[in-house]
Amino acid sequence: MRWRHTGFAAFCLFLSLGQMVAARAEDADPRVAIAMTASEKAFVLGQMRLFVKSIEQIVAALAADDAATAAEAAAARGALRFQAENAMPPTLGPKFPETWRSFGQPMRKGFDALAKGLTQGETEKVSLARLGEVMRNCVACHESYRIVDAKN
Repeated sequence: MRWRHTGFAAFCLFLSLGQMVAARAEDADPRVAIAMTASEKAFVLGQMRLFVKSIEQIVAALAADDAATAAEAAAARGALRFQAENAMPPTLGPKFPETWRSFGQPMRKGFDALAKGLTQGETEKVSLARLGEVMRNCVACHESYRIVDAKN
């Protein structure tokens, strides 16, 4: 039973990454374009890679019955830690449409809730449901937006 849940989470991650790779030429891409400078783009894409890495760590830790490692991986991507680090380029926030924020903020808060639940001993099933909700925000954002280079 445990492998089925973990396998399903990995399968969902594979599908969401496949959507990003399979995007067509920019002109045919119906997603909303958000123009970013090279440094802003590097920051956002770096954050996305960290999300994928944390999701992989969470799934692997849950499969190994290691709630502490899963909780730390979730907390690392949560809103509390992100706000404490204050690493976002100051020019970036105003570029995000409100709907982008409606995906990103709940996603980070979802990582916080997942970390808290894991720390408090919630079941694997509940943790995977929380992770699924976090990933739905990732997928919805990737389906809605694309990053383009800002014109200088």
